[in-house]
Amino acid sequence: MDSQDVKSAIRAGWDAMSPSYQADSRIALDDVHYAPFAPGERYYRLMGDVSGKRVLELACGGAQNSIALAKWGAEVVALDISPNQLSHAVSLRQVTDVEFDLLSGDMESPTMFRPSSFDLVMSSFGWEFIPDLRKCLDRCAELLRPNGRLVMSTVHPLSAFDWNVATRSLSVTHYFNPPVEVWEDPVPEGHSPGLTFFRTIEELVSSVINAGLCIERLIEPYPVGLPEDERSPYAGRYWADHWERLTKVPFAVVILARKPD
Repeated sequence: MDSQDVKSAIRAGWDAMSPSYQADSRIALDDVHYAPFAPGERYYRLMGDVSGKRVLELACGGAQNSIALAKWGAEVVALDISPNQLSHAVSLRQVTDVEFDLLSGDMESPTMFRPSSFDLVMSSFGWEFIPDLRKCLDRCAELLRPNGRLVMSTVHPLSAFDWNVATRSLSVTHYFNPPVEVWEDPVPEGHSPGLTFFRTIEELVSSVINAGLCIERLIEPYPVGLPEDERSPYAGRYWADHWERLTKVPFAVVILARKPD
């Protein structure tokens, strides 16, 4: 598949998954989430004071993060490629009565904005669904104002490998060439399955640096409490079966980077 076919498949896949994903996930509306069962922004404090800041959330899904950011006083624009995810975001915006902009668009190439338009660009679990990470990060760097921040939460490369329930261990076959995951979830007729792109820590870090951004922190979030613990802004039945794995192998890697003055 070429890049456009991949994006079409991912859009269709998320449209199909959206109802069950949103129903089976517990996603807070008063904190920004970074990893399943792990602490969020209230704990990690990667973004600083967002009050009065202009923020772009890419691959916003149901826009729970955007709602939290808007509650904290940010001027938020949220973008997603999936119409069904955006429909859920519209519903949440109405229920919460929080003001922010919602747009349909491609995270890999958000060309509808002027350069230096945002103080913060962030995404939780959107980066792994774009074929050309470098293209996306170059554009994000253009969109940031001097001293602006990028917060990237994406799947850890070890998430690409199978968990052996019997041995309670991870079967890592080839870390330096992590596989591309082909989704098993059903998609509408005429569409190929979606894909998830796993990238090594070196590739993630190098991509951010090559975009001209300075990395300030790198985090591999660890779960808090037990699956029912409500201290995490991201939990629910969708993740419950993976609890043991998540306590032993990081699911996510979070990078904070800053654009030089």
